[in-house]
Formats: sequence, C-alpha cells, structure tokens
Amino acid sequence: MRALVYTAPLCVSLEERPRPKLESGEVELTVVAAGICGSDISGFLGHSRRRIPPLVLGHEFVGRTKDGRRVVANPLVSCGRCNACLSGSQNLCSSWRLLGMDTTQGCYAEFLAIPETQIYEIPDSLSDISAVLAEPLANIVHLFRIASPQPFFRMGIIGGGTMGALALLTALRLGVREVLVQDVSEERLATVRAMGATLAVNAATEEGRGEALHFAGRGMDLVLDASGSANARQAAFDLCRPGGLVVLLGMATEKSEIDFVTSIRKEHRVATSFAYTPVDFERSLALLKAGEIDLSPWTKELPLAQGQRAFDLMTKSPGDTLKMLLRVS
Repeated sequence: MRALVYTAPLCVSLEERPRPKLESGEVELTVVAAGICGSDISGFLGHSRRRIPPLVLGHEFVGRTKDGRRVVANPLVSCGRCNACLSGSQNLCSSWRLLGMDTTQGCYAEFLAIPETQIYEIPDSLSDISAVLAEPLANIVHLFRIASPQPFFRMGIIGGGTMGALALLTALRLGVREVLVQDVSEERLATVRAMGATLAVNAATEEGRGEALHFAGRGMDLVLDASGSANARQAAFDLCRPGGLVVLLGMATEKSEIDFVTSIRKEHRVATSFAYTPVDFERSLALLKAGEIDLSPWTKELPLAQGQRAFDLMTKSPGDTLKMLLRVS
C-alpha cells in the first residue's frame, strides 16, 4: 500500500508499505481522506519526542469498511480496564495510544487497522471536510465540558489556528457574550473576525496587546491558551479576570515561566485539558452532522502524493488555511 512516511525532521515521503496486520478485535479500513493536525506538524518539525521517524503520521480521517460503510474513528485507543477508563476518563488511561504516535502507525496510508469499537458510521450528507473535524472538535467539546462556563460569559482565546477557531465557533453556540482572539498572523486574525470574534488583535505588536488589555478591562471570565508558547500562556493569565478560569490546551512548549504571584493574588483558577472521551467524540460528531461547526471555507485539499508540499505549506505559509486535507483514495 502507499503510505506517507515521516522520515526525518521537515521531510515526508511516499513509500510502499505492507498492509496492516489485524489484531484481535480490529478491522481494516480504507482511508479516503486524512487531516493534518497541529500535533502532526509538531512531529514533522522534529519537536515531538513521541513521533520518531520512520513513522506514518496522522489520526484524523474518513474511511470505508470492507462492506462499504463510510466511517470516522476515535483514534485515541484506551484499555477500558484501568481506573481512569472505568470512571469515564478514557483520555487519562494509563496505557492510551494514538494513531500516528510511538509505534502505532497513523492514517496517512491507504489502509489502516483499528479496533472496531472505535469506529462511527457517518451519513453521505456529511462531507469529508467536515467529518475529518470530528477528532479536533472533540478536544474543544471536552475543554468546554471541563470549563462549564456561565451564561453570557466573556472569553479570550490565545491562538487563532484550528483549535482557536473551533473554540470560537463552539463558544458562539454556547452563548458567549464577547470573544477576544489574539494571534500573530494577520491572515488568521482576518479569518476569526469573519467567524464572529468581537475583537481580534495582533499580539506581536505593542498596540495590539494594549488594545486587548483595554478591551478585557478587569479581565475575561474564561481564557483559553490554544497555542502553548511561553508568551501565549502568560497572555492567558494576563487577560483573565480575578476569580476567572484559565484553560491550558496548547502544547507547543513543554516548559514555560508564569507570573504565579500575580495570579495567586487574583485567585485565578487553572485547568488543563487533554484530548477527549468517547462521549466528547460522539457529541463532536453530532455538532458536525447538524452543520453547526464548519471550517470548509478555510480548508485546503491536496493528494497524498503531495504530502511534502502540504506540510511545507502548513508550517511555512498557511495564510488563512486552518485545515489541510490529504486525499488518500
């Protein structure tokens, strides 16, 4: 089968690989289309300790079963037996694994093996572009379930990429009053303005940072760091009101310093959000089936054979492209 293999930092190549061998309980899927995630980009750049070449990356996909059913899959596979799984926190499983990470091959290939329990049938009315968002959107559903914002809340989002944009669209459906988005890309700022952000500012400029602080006033009720850079994390705390909640989602940087004394005096609440549970995945898919979340105007598609070009585009000059879709078969 054809597979796009991560062979070295900044390099992927199309190779012939054996079809996957099925373990007990697994099914083989034909991959139709696959999305490039921020974590795949991190691996491509050589920043991920858990994505070591050679490896087939990718965990967002639309496929078909051998009997022709069109499906998506929850790519986060948990054991189902540990305390976390039994309590409904499968994302905290003691032995979770993800497609395209460690030794588990991903979906940038013509065929994929995955436990049958992970697949969800989807209607033909749901486009590939929308269906591939089930996994990233599940992360957003999960973080809002953790945050449980009050009605008419004010929200800040640091990072206007895919996750920030999905958080914005979801917040608008949860009754957010005002949304402030910070980013360093003028193209992405223009995109989130078109999506409905109340204010979108360039955090790379002193003027933009000042405008954000002025708009925030005493601070936003909920601030999400969807970036994970050191500056983004501190900005999330800076924009949060006394007694407000900061949610850390982005993982661009493993370690960073925070002015905790100021935040302690403001009695900031802090939550971290990792991945999603099967319930979150199902709710994400329901939102997409209902047409309530749509990134199709900001999605670009390229064939699997142009995987290097796709990754180069997303790492060097994404412009207003929030999601890259690789057409596999």
